[in-house]
Amino acid sequence: MAKKAGSTYVWKIDGVTQPGSKTNEIDITWNTLGTFLLEVQELNVSTCLGEIKSGQVIVRLLPVVIPSADLSVVKTVNNAHPIIGQPVIFSIVATNNGADNASAVKVTDILQSGYTYISSTATTGTYDSFTSVWTIGLLNVGKSETLILKAIINSLGNYSNTTTIDGVEVDGDTGNNTSTAITYPTDFFIPEGFSPNGDGTNDLFIIRGIANYPNNTFVIFNRWGNKVYEASPYLNTWDGRSMFGLRVGGNELPTGTYFYVVDLKDGSSVFKGTIYLNR
Repeated sequence: MAKKAGSTYVWKIDGVTQPGSKTNEIDITWNTLGTFLLEVQELNVSTCLGEIKSGQVIVRLLPVVIPSADLSVVKTVNNAHPIIGQPVIFSIVATNNGADNASAVKVTDILQSGYTYISSTATTGTYDSFTSVWTIGLLNVGKSETLILKAIINSLGNYSNTTTIDGVEVDGDTGNNTSTAITYPTDFFIPEGFSPNGDGTNDLFIIRGIANYPNNTFVIFNRWGNKVYEASPYLNTWDGRSMFGLRVGGNELPTGTYFYVVDLKDGSSVFKGTIYLNR
């Protein structure tokens, strides 16, 4: 509205004069939503043609809707006590709990030094092993997507691995935007041979870490497939003697290659291999 020198104005909302009147513009703050009648009147009536002397307008205040999405992520691992050098599988589930669809959703999962990346599969989007980012994009309300990461357990490093999720929309609950999975690797090692000759060195077949698996089973076969030794659980006490069959001159097994089967009974794969017994 044009203001002529000497003019004064009155501003009203629903007939109530507002503070700051007598100026050609004022700041008005509404604390409630609804419809209001805004009036402005020039007190000094001018004879100048073409100028607006007074006027009114209906103002309708509507709420500003800001999209929000409660994103959450849950990370689990298939084996919390893996064997060093063996693979583990991480499962990462991203969910949009609402209230609106989420856009530009991404999940960051940086494998720590205790792991070496092998492969990944996702129900949607892609995982970049170099940037460690799983790009989901649009994630509708109530929808979940899953990323499977496979990695090898290293002998040293950090085994606490954290995943985070974020998107464009306002997230009123960030407490579920991170999830951590921790593994506690076991130093497990089956040697390739031993020498039970009574000299006090390497006389017993020692499987390092076997005590961590108290339900294990251990079986030894000769080259003809005959069972010569078994234990359940194995307590690192085999001294190269046979438990089965009759032998002339005693039960000491001769120098040679034998075959073992070790089942840890923890859901992991059965170990099979050869042992060289040297007397």
